[in-house]
Amino acid sequence: MRFARLTYTAILSGALVWCALILLAPAAASSSGFGPLGSLVYAFFSPLCHQIASRSFHLFGEPLAVCGRCSAIYFGFLAGTIIYPLYRMRKGSPRAPQPGRMYLILSILPVLIDFTLEAAGVYDSSNVIRAATGAWFGVMLPFLIIPGAVEGVSQLFARPKPQAVTPVKGLIDA
Repeated sequence: MRFARLTYTAILSGALVWCALILLAPAAASSSGFGPLGSLVYAFFSPLCHQIASRSFHLFGEPLAVCGRCSAIYFGFLAGTIIYPLYRMRKGSPRAPQPGRMYLILSILPVLIDFTLEAAGVYDSSNVIRAATGAWFGVMLPFLIIPGAVEGVSQLFARPKPQAVTPVKGLIDA
């Protein structure tokens, strides 16, 4: 139980900082004295996202540090992380069944369909559609990541239980 709370807190804190950085970039870029900080944050996110301004939401007249779809995935992940304990309490047990891989597949399917249709030139997706499909995927991720992370951390830091040693008859005992 101790590892569950610590792991959850670490994931929630990381998601909060990550989303705050996404908002910090345009806030810093629009401020006269903090432009270099904004550039640093944009550079940090540049390997993760194309950062095309026309596909990004804007704050203070500047694009967010990542595009609309990526922003929605990250903020959706934060929302799902916040919702996660409420879901666990509603189920009545910390060992309540978690959504399986099928939920992950169903949540990423709209993103894949939207991306594929747009890449194929069938239609031009909007930021609203990109954000809606990304948010749905982002909200579902914590329900799969948190239980796995809790289990992994528990196994990593759990004290091994002493095992009983059974004597083996050998040459000395013969």
